[in-house]
Amino acid sequence: MSQVLQSGVEVEIQATPDRVWSVVSDYASDTRWRKGIVEMTPDVAGAPRVGTNVREVLRLGGRTYTTDTTVTGTGPGMSYRFAGAGTSGTVRGGRSVRAGERPGSARFRYDVELEPDALPRAAAPVLAWWLRHSLRRDVRRLRGMLEQAWPEIQA
Repeated sequence: MSQVLQSGVEVEIQATPDRVWSVVSDYASDTRWRKGIVEMTPDVAGAPRVGTNVREVLRLGGRTYTTDTTVTGTGPGMSYRFAGAGTSGTVRGGRSVRAGERPGSARFRYDVELEPDALPRAAAPVLAWWLRHSLRRDVRRLRGMLEQAWPEIQA
């Protein structure tokens, strides 16, 4: 029986919701704010919409993991859900952006649910920790890029 590992992280970013959405809904930008992502290729250009298929390639620890996902839902507001599978197992998740508490800020939420293939029970806590750590690190990088207006994230 496989285990499902879940993690989600939310961060306030001092940038408008439209600006944050323009980055997190642009698959090409993932290679700039998500460590290890070397490719995010949708089958159609533009923002996520139901039925969009995306190939994600992650390099981690000298290995390459490929995951193919499909956008399963969009909305309400600036949000989408995805599901798929690949060399690491089955994955589901979503991203959403809404107005933040401070004027001109946004709240970004990123959720991932991973059901790894053939994961030894003893390895589950380590992989769960890694998933949480990675999501936190990536959204901190995203926040830094948007708040400091790094040139590679100009929308």
